[in-house]
This record gives sequence, C-alpha cells and structure tokens, in this order.
Amino acid sequence: MQLHNEKVSLTLKAHGAEMTSWKVEGTELLWQGDPTYWGRQAPILFPFVGRLLDDRYLYEGLTYTMSQHGFARDELFEVAEASDTHVRFILRDSIETRKHYPFSFELNVIYRLIGEELNVTYHVVNRDDVVLPFSIGGHPAFNIPFAGGTFEDYTIDFGETRTLDRLLLEGPYLTGAYQPLGERRYIPLTHHLFDQDALIFEQIEYAALRHQPSGRAIVMESPQFTHFGIWSPPHSDAPFACLEPWFGHADYKGHRKDILYKEDMQLLEPGESFEATYTLYME
Repeated sequence: MQLHNEKVSLTLKAHGAEMTSWKVEGTELLWQGDPTYWGRQAPILFPFVGRLLDDRYLYEGLTYTMSQHGFARDELFEVAEASDTHVRFILRDSIETRKHYPFSFELNVIYRLIGEELNVTYHVVNRDDVVLPFSIGGHPAFNIPFAGGTFEDYTIDFGETRTLDRLLLEGPYLTGAYQPLGERRYIPLTHHLFDQDALIFEQIEYAALRHQPSGRAIVMESPQFTHFGIWSPPHSDAPFACLEPWFGHADYKGHRKDILYKEDMQLLEPGESFEATYTLYME
C-alpha cells in the first residue's frame, strides 16, 4: 500500500502495519531491512516495549510469556480505511493473542501525510471489563548516510542545549542507574556509541539525525511520549540508526514481574481510549 503527495511517498504493509519505504523528494530515508544487520524496518512495539524479565510476567497469579517488544509487529492488521494520504490499520485481540496477553483490546495505527510531514498515530481502545495494562512505541530505522558523507558525519541533534541523563542497561534490562551526559545539544554518531546497546532517555520532544556538513536532517517530534530510544546494532558497522518514541521500557532488574506494578505502563480503564502521535519530516 502506498500513500503519496507532491513531496512524500510512503509504502506500508499490513503485516505489522509497518512502514517499508519513506521517500522525500525521491530520496529513500527508511532502512530497507538488510538481514545482514537487521531484517526489520519500523516495527510497532505493543503491548510491551523492550524485554520482560525471563520473557515472562504475572497477572492475577498466572504466568504469561511474551517475547521482546510484544506481538503486534508480527500480526496481520486489517486496513480499516485508506486514501491517497492516510491509512488506518487495526488489530484486535484473538484467541492466539489472549494466550500471551489475556485482554480484549483494539490497536489502531494511523499514518497521515500532511504536506511534508508524516504523522504516525497510535490509538488503543480497552474493550475489556478490567484495566488494560500496556506499553507502546515506534522503532523506525533510517538510512545513514542520506545526505552524503559517512556515519561519523552525522549527529543526534536535540534542537537545544539540555541536560541529558542516559538510563543504563545491563543486558536487555534497566538497572535503575543513570549516566550523566551533561549539558549538550549534540551527540556525535559513531558505531561505538552503541557498544552498550540503545541510548535511552526520558522524554525527548525533538531529535534529529543531522548531517553536520550540510545541515540536512531527519527530524522526529514526539512531545507526548515518556521515553526515547536511539539504537543501532552494537559492535557493528550498520548503516542506519533508529529514533524510537516510547510509552514504557524494558523491565528493571529485580522487578517483581506483576504487570500491574510494572514501571511506566499505561493503565487504561474499561471502555477508555489512548492516543499519541509522533511526526517525521526533513529539515
């Protein structure tokens, strides 16, 4: 399926409701999924962001299993509505999903082209008669270089000088510790930056992958999201980086595994809905 206007074209697939191409004025910006480095492109993380301790959680005394980042990225979504410039995908619970996540839900993923901007919206509805616990996020990967030069010619630009504290990981789990990175606007991109896996921060409203010589940048604005990940495969020369807006994150080491007590989960009351949008554009 393809969306397009005069400046932007976007190709998507119903499997995972995932973007497979994002072109601005003919330039491909989205990673094309070379399995040598990483076979995915822009998976949707739901109903969990990150890894659960031992890939398990507890709910009402029962143990459930769930792989990293949840199941939505591997499910077939229905196309609920579509036009040249927008599409809404929908995923509902099933007998199979309830084996791993015993809740009735509706997940809508909406893509809209508005001028030169791409808006990606997550809309979750609780169809159950109990509280719906979930986390959700994006994981889009972007080609580097996209404006010439090498990987090291690019920076992560936060738009303004700010205090940056990185949430530290041990393996796939958060430790509860922070690494102060000080007051800065830019982090230079190097492959060694990701030797300890993703850079994870609390709320980041603006982040850009910027080609410093030209000033050109892929920009993500995500003011509603509580956490933000930046990732490229560790110990690799992978020619891409991910900007990841999240509600939620991996388990902390020592977490008691009860889903209702997992830090930074969304707890949606019966019949209520949740919605959040992030925006992509070239600068």
